[in-house]
Amino acid sequence: MPRTDADGTEIEYSIDTELSSGNLKFLAEYLRRRYLLEHEKYRTFTNIRIVSENGGQNLFYRVLVPNTKQHVDVTVNASIPIRVTVKLSDTNVPKSFLDQLYEDLFLIVQLFEEETRKTTLYLAFMPGEKMVPEKEKTGMLARIFTDSMLPLYITLMALTFVFFWIFGPYAPLIFVALSFVLLLFSGKLIATSGTWKITEAQPEIQLLQYNFSADEFKEFRRKYAKKIPEIRKALYQTTLAVDKSINCETASDVFAKYGVACKPDDFSVKKVNLREIVEQASSKFNLPVPTVVVTNTIVPNAAAAGLSPRLGTIMVTTGIMTQLEQDELLSVVGHELSHLRAHDPFVMFALSSAEYLLRFYVFWPYLFFFGFYSFWLYFIVAIGLIYFFGKFLEGRADLDSAKKIGQPKVMAEALRKIAFRRLFPLKKREPSFRGYRRSEWLRFDPHPPAYFRIAQLERLQSPEKIEHTFLKSVKDALKGFLRA
Repeated sequence: MPRTDADGTEIEYSIDTELSSGNLKFLAEYLRRRYLLEHEKYRTFTNIRIVSENGGQNLFYRVLVPNTKQHVDVTVNASIPIRVTVKLSDTNVPKSFLDQLYEDLFLIVQLFEEETRKTTLYLAFMPGEKMVPEKEKTGMLARIFTDSMLPLYITLMALTFVFFWIFGPYAPLIFVALSFVLLLFSGKLIATSGTWKITEAQPEIQLLQYNFSADEFKEFRRKYAKKIPEIRKALYQTTLAVDKSINCETASDVFAKYGVACKPDDFSVKKVNLREIVEQASSKFNLPVPTVVVTNTIVPNAAAAGLSPRLGTIMVTTGIMTQLEQDELLSVVGHELSHLRAHDPFVMFALSSAEYLLRFYVFWPYLFFFGFYSFWLYFIVAIGLIYFFGKFLEGRADLDSAKKIGQPKVMAEALRKIAFRRLFPLKKREPSFRGYRRSEWLRFDPHPPAYFRIAQLERLQSPEKIEHTFLKSVKDALKGFLRA
């Protein structure tokens, strides 16, 4: 949370980061180049300088407030966490302007973290596992069977003509029955697709990051890309398997074998007790703890599958655990529990199936009234409306998480990290970009635009007082779309 001094002219806040101390030394120059210099037409920056202090680097700059004589002096200290000090010329600087300055910095930091991931070795471990997985899973099943399951329905709908060729007029009914069977077992299918199953006996995942320079990583990948599972297994056997912690000292012999001289500044390990997080969230929702699996992929994602919490599975990737802090993960898990509690996968199945059956048994004689194009127009509108309804459910899940977990601003921060790419370019927030924003609402995506979800969560003052989260979600989404 930001801290403001007594006279209201100085604000301090921090930005959590997954960066190692070795990479932080490049942050100030990256911010200067990718933010201050590239966005000169968007903002007016002056007095830019980088100063080395106490082994680290500070970035100083001034931002002029448009159409006023006001200004803001910003200091960014490249530490863990990143510390930012904002000094105002007076107390009348608009809060909306200060909020945008914070989001500017936050998003450029995310961009820098994304760049560093391209030259970072990530290895994940579960203490107590009998065998280290030899290869990472793609998460394809998770993308098909989670949350709305719309990708599955669209895929099966594409097979419509095959169904008709085999089953004749009964094809739509058989299609719906097959989809329901897949929905019924979707939780188990996701559970079997995970790399690890989280249990009371094995509640924790440990995430190792080692940062290379661009040239070093290119050389490492050239020589040892196919041996990464072998490196993971060797590290596990020399550390966790013999009750030793993973650190640069215990990993140095294994690293040396593969041509890496371990540097403590580039080495970090993060421990995540995922079982504890899910249990805490389930307790707040008054739900049984669902099955929890981890998929070993750098893609940041969390999703829920199944008809109910008892039959459901929550899938979390190592990528999202790497990027988010514990409190942020708690809010994200709360969002997924909301989907299970409200039976959202079944709701979307019922809606999609109803449209599908109506299309073939009721609307079919009229769909080609204006030729083949009228069929595709109907199809696009119908699927678009189903996706738009999905936005109501996603918005409700955000509100449920805020209401039960009680930290809407933390959930907003998590969304910024996960969906930061959708918040670029920065100038998209200006009124002249209203058309662009409206197009984001019309995408075939069950999630509302990221900027809208973040703004809604940050505006919430007393989420525990919301009586009907679904009705509020519908109202907010329609307002957001019309105002976009």
